[in-house]
Amino acid sequence: MRTLVMCSVVALVAALGCKKEDKPSGATGGATGSGGSAGVAPGSAPAPALPPGTVEVFVNDASVAKVSPDQIAKWPRLDTLVPEESRRLGTWAKVKLVGAKTEEVPRPSQTYTDMIPALFPGDGGKPSFGMFDAVEHAKKGKPGLRSDDIREIRISISKEGRTGDHQGSTTESSDPTKLVVEIETPTGNSKLTGEQILALPREPMPGMQDTHGWRLEQLLTAAGIKKFEQLVLRDAAGGTLVLDRKDLDAKDAKTVPFIKLNKSGALRVRVLKQAGTGWQGAGELRSLAAIKVAK
Repeated sequence: MRTLVMCSVVALVAALGCKKEDKPSGATGGATGSGGSAGVAPGSAPAPALPPGTVEVFVNDASVAKVSPDQIAKWPRLDTLVPEESRRLGTWAKVKLVGAKTEEVPRPSQTYTDMIPALFPGDGGKPSFGMFDAVEHAKKGKPGLRSDDIREIRISISKEGRTGDHQGSTTESSDPTKLVVEIETPTGNSKLTGEQILALPREPMPGMQDTHGWRLEQLLTAAGIKKFEQLVLRDAAGGTLVLDRKDLDAKDAKTVPFIKLNKSGALRVRVLKQAGTGWQGAGELRSLAAIKVAK
């Protein structure tokens, strides 16, 4: 009888041991995801915090860039930080700025005509956002709109495509301070640099008081050109524009060659002719590269 009882006890212990080994070593009663902790679904862990002073950029809720303080110190244009297919400013329906406070800029290329969006170091080095006149941005000057202590920028792209005349470009913008305008005269050649041109005082464009730039005479004076009968202006693509002295002599001249820095960092020339009380375009060059004294 004693032998039978001992055998039963041994059998029971063996059975219990087998059931315990059916469970994988280290397993617990909760569900586990790959690489996750017990009871936490895969992918549900919060995203790691960004380093201080970093700005995350989203396009239609997809993260496309994390801009470091070192990058922000270079005053980067916002449209150069997003994928190429999202760079046309005319397609931006809204820019949402999230930081110390939340602000929204609807249709920035229409609301802030002729301005470009950029990041820059604000007070105490904290990241700031601004809408800049192209010259003010090149000179690291004052923005037309400013929002400080930014953590996120969320760009919403319009489903209707581009709008208005200020559509922007998918090409990389150039640094205006690196511009060079070649000067060709019968007595020798020289050049005007972007920094020299940007230092010249600007004035309103005839017929468009909100647009500022330079009259051609200002560049001629800066280049030391005093005597000429005819000028040939050439753009980067090889196009030319011929101007006679008689059109530029009088201060009240009815023809005004006017130059402005555009959003791509190029010097656009427009020849304006007075028509009644207004002004009409009579020729243009998209990217001034050289001025030649023809005679």
